[in-house]
Amino acid sequence: MNTKSLSQFNKGLLGVLLISILLYLGKSFLIPIAIAAFFAMLLYPMVLRLQQRFHIKEPVAALLSILLLLTVLVAIGTTVYYQVKSLESDLPRIEAKVDEKTERLQWLLYEKTDLSTYEQEEIIEEKKPDIVKAVFKSVRDFVLQGLIVLVFVFIVLTYTFFFMVYQQRIQNFFIKLRMFDSQKEAKVMLARVSRIIHDYLKGTLSVISILAVVYALGFWAIDLEHAILFALITALLRIIPYFGSFLGIAFPIAYALLTKDSFWYPAAVLLFFMATQILEANLLTPYITGSRVKLNPLATVFVILLGNLIWGIAGMILFVPLFASLKIFFDKVPHLNAYAYILGNGDVEEGLAPEEEKEV
Repeated sequence: MNTKSLSQFNKGLLGVLLISILLYLGKSFLIPIAIAAFFAMLLYPMVLRLQQRFHIKEPVAALLSILLLLTVLVAIGTTVYYQVKSLESDLPRIEAKVDEKTERLQWLLYEKTDLSTYEQEEIIEEKKPDIVKAVFKSVRDFVLQGLIVLVFVFIVLTYTFFFMVYQQRIQNFFIKLRMFDSQKEAKVMLARVSRIIHDYLKGTLSVISILAVVYALGFWAIDLEHAILFALITALLRIIPYFGSFLGIAFPIAYALLTKDSFWYPAAVLLFFMATQILEANLLTPYITGSRVKLNPLATVFVILLGNLIWGIAGMILFVPLFASLKIFFDKVPHLNAYAYILGNGDVEEGLAPEEEKEV
């Protein structure tokens, strides 16, 4: 490795470190902006259609698009709320099942440790004040988090509105930065980035919608109560690539373990989930989103973990389309082609020059 290459490599590492620090320190400011930017890219084609078909002014079209988005979010939230209320009415039966399984567990503990049921209950009684405090703290934190979420949603939707209204001005700003050889190249690049993020978000939402229906039908066929609630939870968590699906399926499996007398039910849920994962990996994702986000699986996992480290759950969701967009930029800048190569999912040979191929 020559001195110039080593210097460029060190500069690249230093740049990544500084950007990561800035993203981490500014996450409370940057996360709503990033979410709003993605929402604006998702909704802007609708704004254009409203303008062209009904001759509506851009601010009104942007407002109508946001209202439609808000309607969808409220509909999903309302469905989840009523499903949770239905689950709440079922709590006495669940509690009876849990008590039954707890008694079996206590008897098993007694057989293995000689710790009597009375002694076990004494230990539980000692811990009850701590449990009550923990529950109270959880309820209080839930209420506070609910208020914070409402404020956050208002900020995101406000940003989304202005991003759509000032879309042309923002586009002109990036063109005036002169990062590319010509204005035409800059416009093409921005259009590609916007299209990738739009198609990725649209595709992801389509996959989530299809999976929600499939999960609901599958859980209903397995005779799992509250199938719609668990289907929504499992499908919505799919928004986190790779990890979200496995986190979501933990809820119906745990519910089946707690409420069903046979191990066939959680096993059936797991087998059904594995079948849907195969269906999604080989049919849904490749045809709906895979053709747009050209990141290889290793890079995707790395990006998700990096996003979690810097921005938490929001980073796990946002960093995949963000890095997919950066890859387009890296492809066009000669000094950054190596980063595009390591992120991409093309053939290995494409990263070698002709003379290097001969040596290999």
